Amino acid sequence: MPWWSWVLIWVGLVLVLLAVLGALGYWLFRKVVLLQGELAKFEVLLEAFEQRAQTLVSFTPARSNAIVRGLREVQVERGELNDVRDETKEQRREQRLERARDLTTADPFQYEHLVKGN
Repeated sequence: MPWWSWVLIWVGLVLVLLAVLGALGYWLFRKVVLLQGELAKFEVLLEAFEQRAQTLVSFTPARSNAIVRGLREVQVERGELNDVRDETKEQRREQRLERARDLTTADPFQYEHLVKGN
């Protein structure tokens, strides 16, 4: 092979390499642009969460350490929290039961007109 064929081969390989690097660079650039848009959305969402967290923090009273407060006070507080949790569970249970009652007592022919095409 003459020497100039090697030069042509290497020039071709370098051009292919540059084309591949350019394509990968363009692909990466598009991904970065999309990432910036998603980060902007995430920033808005994070600010909303921070505002919500601040409102929640402002509603909860500051409590002292449980060791300093004493056993009886902590037991009473824990009992109140358990009562609230139990009430919430009971409400969810009642909602599930009500939904189950609605599903089991539904009239199966209430949508008959839709099936017939009337």
